[in-house]
Amino acid sequence: MAAEASPSSIAESVLSSVGGKENVRSNSLCMTRLRLRIVNPEEVDDEELESIPGVLGLASRGSDGLEVVFGPRLVRDVYNSFVGLTGLNPEDADTVVGTSPLASNLRVRISPSRQRSYEAQSRANDAALSDGVHLLSHVNADVDDLAGLSQLFEQDKTGEADAMQEKSNEVSAADDSEDESIHTQDYRLLIINGPNINMLGIREPDIYGHSSYDDLLTLCKAVASEVGFSTCSCFQSNHEGDIVDRIQDAYQVYDGIIINPGALTHTSIALLDALRAVGIPTIEVHISEVDKREAFRQISYVRDACFESIVGLGIEGYAKAIRDMAAHLNITACNL
Repeated sequence: MAAEASPSSIAESVLSSVGGKENVRSNSLCMTRLRLRIVNPEEVDDEELESIPGVLGLASRGSDGLEVVFGPRLVRDVYNSFVGLTGLNPEDADTVVGTSPLASNLRVRISPSRQRSYEAQSRANDAALSDGVHLLSHVNADVDDLAGLSQLFEQDKTGEADAMQEKSNEVSAADDSEDESIHTQDYRLLIINGPNINMLGIREPDIYGHSSYDDLLTLCKAVASEVGFSTCSCFQSNHEGDIVDRIQDAYQVYDGIIINPGALTHTSIALLDALRAVGIPTIEVHISEVDKREAFRQISYVRDACFESIVGLGIEGYAKAIRDMAAHLNITACNL
């Protein structure tokens, strides 16, 4: 059996995945979360972070905020190790510019160390775009010339005219292929789990099964990749407000949400309002047959914001939800 990762090694892995200590503006501890401010969010590798042992999920806040979710027994030791690596204490946080609630969540931040190369790359891109426009005009002129030549030499240059027409058709086919690529879309999936889902395999296994939360994450990642999602982010929290924040942060970032709110299913109008606000296609999942359990578990507030509910299939219900979401998004894309 592989040795369990130590808090210090986990902290080192987290620091590496977020771009090193030069990319960390501040670090602090909040409940079960390592809360970070990042200099350049583009250097953060979400998938690598989620693969680190002990990491239960990620949350973003504004343009530069990142939260790494751990279990309550682990988070403090990881935090202490992380502080030792960065040398930053919570009170050392810099004043962050441009992170008011009115600021857009979708803002690209360029670190000062990369500003010069970024500007150079921008100029190169502009030049390439200009060259592309000139090239397109030449291609259009060539096509016009081919048509004229075809008419001029129709009597005694039939073979050459046919060849030129074939070239013209190839140019048109390439243009059509380019148009199709413009409409190709990468779909991003967010899976949200509420209170106590992190205790899978420990909590009432006769009801919720013997699979662990890690087993659930592995299943979701595998199925999402299988059906073609470019990203599958998994988030778990025992706190209602954190889940509301995660749903709001998903606006214009994710194409689909799969949610198991746990006990909050039966109590939280706030989750319903958040899902309605972002308007992202959503599927509700429950591991047990909640509709056949206690009367209070047969109430679901979030269901009104979901186009499908899947109950009683164990963790395999997530696999069905991912496949159904993929089918739903493909159907939607075809109707655009």
